[in-house]
Amino acid sequence: MDDSSLQKALDLHKRLRVVDCHHDIAMDVAHRRLAGKTGLLSGEWAARMDETGVDVQVLPIFIEDIFLPGLGLREILRAAEAVLGDLDGDGSRMALATSAAEIDAVLASGRIAGVLALEGCDGLGGDPALLRLLYRLGVRIVAFTWERRNEFADGTGVGNPGGLTDAGRQALLEMFAHHILCDVSHLAESSFWDVIRMARAPIIASHSNARSVCEHPRNLTDAQLRAIAETGGVVGLNFYGRYVHAETPTLENLLRHLEHIADTVGLNHVGIGADFLEKPIRDLAKAAFVHGPFSPAMLDNWIPNCQNVEELPRFTALLIEKGYSDSDIAAVLGENWLRVFRQVWGAEQ
Repeated sequence: MDDSSLQKALDLHKRLRVVDCHHDIAMDVAHRRLAGKTGLLSGEWAARMDETGVDVQVLPIFIEDIFLPGLGLREILRAAEAVLGDLDGDGSRMALATSAAEIDAVLASGRIAGVLALEGCDGLGGDPALLRLLYRLGVRIVAFTWERRNEFADGTGVGNPGGLTDAGRQALLEMFAHHILCDVSHLAESSFWDVIRMARAPIIASHSNARSVCEHPRNLTDAQLRAIAETGGVVGLNFYGRYVHAETPTLENLLRHLEHIADTVGLNHVGIGADFLEKPIRDLAKAAFVHGPFSPAMLDNWIPNCQNVEELPRFTALLIEKGYSDSDIAAVLGENWLRVFRQVWGAEQ
């Protein structure tokens, strides 16, 4: 990768609208708030996004195993309050957006738009009414599961998974009624197909790759890719090494996922859901894994030269070197996500 390509990539990031549909920043904000540290979104994370030119950042709330089942709802609300408190207390560089119109307004003001999401409905007790409460708090993207089983559905880490439960089907209807995007990353295939059969709006996979390129249950089969595209949805490329390549996670191998998805369903259905775990997020995630079935060491598997937000332009530089046009790069970096956001949230005020 030559310096001219990287400089052009940085210039494109500053000029285009860049959307990252998955970054676990909310975990960092919630944990450090307990220690009295506030203002992290505008004061620390926004500076890192500015360096890369990220304009819209989805902020998923994730609950660690140690808090489940009894304290899950408390932790969801505590994390939401931490993010909202940061945004309310210092909106100098980042502001909450709950609609496409609000995203446009935030970007027009020169700030970064933050979108609240929920990664796993563990802690909601199978009660779809609590999704309505989270909607009132600003949550606009919901994934039923992480790797686990809960009262709504099964995740990809569950053996012999089932489909959506009755509560899951009711919750999905609530999501469509309230213009909440359904995120099928982490969702077991049986539950995935239940979502597709009920789809009334675009369905997204915020941070998943192509299983034909890398055989992993977290990646999507070609049939799943086609099903998402048929709803008008988007798949966000995940930069985590184990989902990129079993042995050699590189930018070139991540590009193979983009090319395969584009060949299968079209470039208009590919975005970015980087799933970066920079320090201190990676340390928090490792501590959380101590209390669950997964090894903390698995979190050290990344693309060596592209494992944090500052390095995201390296992927764009590779697209430039491979001959992708500025318009194609714009679609992947953000316009595809913004199209879906406008379609689902455009009528929201």
